[in-house]
Amino acid sequence: MRRRKLDSLTEITDAVIRRADPQKRRFGARAVLVWEKIAGPEVSQHTTAVSVREGEFVVCVDSSAWAHQLDLMKDRYLDGIRSEIGEGVVKSMRFTVSKNVAVQRKEQAQALEVSEFYELEATPSVPLSDSELDQAAHIALAVKDESLRDTALRVMIKDLEWKKGARMRSEPQAPSDGPRGDKSGV
Repeated sequence: MRRRKLDSLTEITDAVIRRADPQKRRFGARAVLVWEKIAGPEVSQHTTAVSVREGEFVVCVDSSAWAHQLDLMKDRYLDGIRSEIGEGVVKSMRFTVSKNVAVQRKEQAQALEVSEFYELEATPSVPLSDSELDQAAHIALAVKDESLRDTALRVMIKDLEWKKGARMRSEPQAPSDGPRGDKSGV
């Protein structure tokens, strides 16, 4: 009986990918993904990596001044891309001016500002007292279906605990009672 050599999963996967992507477009997509890492945060604010077409890596820039400056530094960027994704995929690099980059960055900044403005503040829930729990249970008795009543009661309790926490958070803190129960703090 003759034994067959078993291929590793990595070898099989690589072979399938090579057959499915003979033009090595997957590496072009990787170049676009690693652009921000290679370019750095300042350059990334003014650029958007677009694609790799026939070995040329295309990067859109928001102004001609940036395009000129980056063109002078393209050898450095090419070396960085090649070290990240390998030799032979990216042969040249082109920076092209596009107003869309500036528009995209402005929209991203506005979206970030809006999301920060509307970020929910953490409001801790405050447990209800026994009398408050009894009142909630009494109100829930109006629901005839028992399983629905239990669910409504749980929801009502959670809502009331959150509202109680929000109310306590917004009210000014009263001075604590002193040892004799007076409000003097002495």
